[in-house]
Amino acid sequence: MKTKLLLALLASTASLVCAEELQRLTGDELTKATQLLVEAGARLESQPLKLELALDQAMGFKGGEVGALLIPDKRFKFEREDKEARKKLKNEPMPVGQLWTSKLTPKDKDVALSNDKLRLVKVSANDKELELAVFTLALERSTKREFQLVVYGQGSQPAFRLPLTMDKAKGAASVTMSPRKTGEASGVLELALLGRFKAEIPVVKQPE
Repeated sequence: MKTKLLLALLASTASLVCAEELQRLTGDELTKATQLLVEAGARLESQPLKLELALDQAMGFKGGEVGALLIPDKRFKFEREDKEARKKLKNEPMPVGQLWTSKLTPKDKDVALSNDKLRLVKVSANDKELELAVFTLALERSTKREFQLVVYGQGSQPAFRLPLTMDKAKGAASVTMSPRKTGEASGVLELALLGRFKAEIPVVKQPE
């Protein structure tokens, strides 16, 4: 039943990258889709980073067979007085959360990631099957004063890294996601991080 619900959420006739058709997942549909994806993620043999997901902070969008859902890591926060977190970030990536996409492939240097760089999970219901990609997101230092977003797909090494730009927003959540159209079959998943940074993950709709 849960699988059938997820397929229904992500399967209609619209397109996620078309702003006028965009729908945000809310209420029960977001809760049930999030729980289903967490259960699917738990079946993965390994993860590049240990995650502690905050299901109540999940956010997602759908449009046709295309969708994206982000589940933040509950530890992703960075208070100025938190010396331990600041020290840890100097030496290793800080988990941001888990990103799931349906019929959307991220691009690295304007080229869509190949399947061997994608961690793919198949979800089946009756005679229907949906293949989703799951990514682990993390924040790491690139220089003493600059940070970057690390995107892990298949394997333990990052699929690609993205620079962060300053985008201060007081009182903002630790992480938010909003999609933006850039072309007929392309778009950007825009992440606001810690009320201080912005990262843009370019994506392209997979061909039919």
